[in-house]
Amino acid sequence: MNMIFEKFTEKHIDEAVKLALAELENERKYCPDLPREDFSEHLTGVLHWLSSQPFGKAAIIEGKLVGYLIFAGPWDGFFGDVKGVFSPLGGSAFSYDYKNRGRLASMLFASVAEEFVEQGVFSCALSRYAHDEEVVKSFILNGFGIRCSDAVSKTSALKMQNNSGGVVFKELSADKFAAVEHLQKGLHKHLAGAPVFFPSENFEDWFKNWIERETMRIFVAETEGRIIGFISIDDNAENFITEHDTMKNICGAYFDENYRGSGIAQNLLSFIADTLKAEGVTHLGVDCETLNPTALNFWGKYFVPYTYSFARRIDERIGGNM
Repeated sequence: MNMIFEKFTEKHIDEAVKLALAELENERKYCPDLPREDFSEHLTGVLHWLSSQPFGKAAIIEGKLVGYLIFAGPWDGFFGDVKGVFSPLGGSAFSYDYKNRGRLASMLFASVAEEFVEQGVFSCALSRYAHDEEVVKSFILNGFGIRCSDAVSKTSALKMQNNSGGVVFKELSADKFAAVEHLQKGLHKHLAGAPVFFPSENFEDWFKNWIERETMRIFVAETEGRIIGFISIDDNAENFITEHDTMKNICGAYFDENYRGSGIAQNLLSFIADTLKAEGVTHLGVDCETLNPTALNFWGKYFVPYTYSFARRIDERIGGNM
């Protein structure tokens, strides 16, 4: 059977949604805490947007879509001083009817990557389901490395009992968000060091914009009138699943080093879960940088990963040979 690659357009969306839903259902076998609602509408919206992007290919056999891979962008300064592109969750899917899905993923990447490198794009990232081992292995062998993960838990499972002494847990009102500035500075310093090495923009400008996020909520641990840790949550995070009405998402956390290892972070997480459960929230997600071993160790105790995001930097010197 001959396979052809063509530009992904709106005509492919209906078949693409079916492929994407099949991959989601497979991930639920390994991560049963994922919301079980139908995400067809969310995926259709994602694919309508992606169909307008310049870098996307559909793999066709005998008139049938067997796979697709689409990158949004490009953007300047994407993981370095080069242009980069990103394929979100739902931006790729590969048919289970195709006998070698890993090879299919590799062939689609080769087809798409040729085009964006020709146009001076040398950084690329994509999000895939964590337990799709065949495709995950394919992208790793194509030079990608894992840099972050989305994980999920039911709020009902986040019930922990630890003795935190005189520590008080509460939610800050929006006009008090600036009270966690010292902790955010600590988090930025931590992420800029080894082994994460995240570059940081001007902190004062970033923090001003951060505390003005209208959908964000901040929960804190406080002792003797001093805030010693925080966890912030938001309505949405990095993928279409996080947009579910009964799901909230952790978008930041940091605790004073002098108070770690005493159960305070666990108790704040439990306090947040209880608060959200009372509001009808059934699921809590977290976007965890796998490059950060401290965060990976903590969140891994309570949340199950369902995506990995991968990144690859292509040597820009190849541009002169294209």
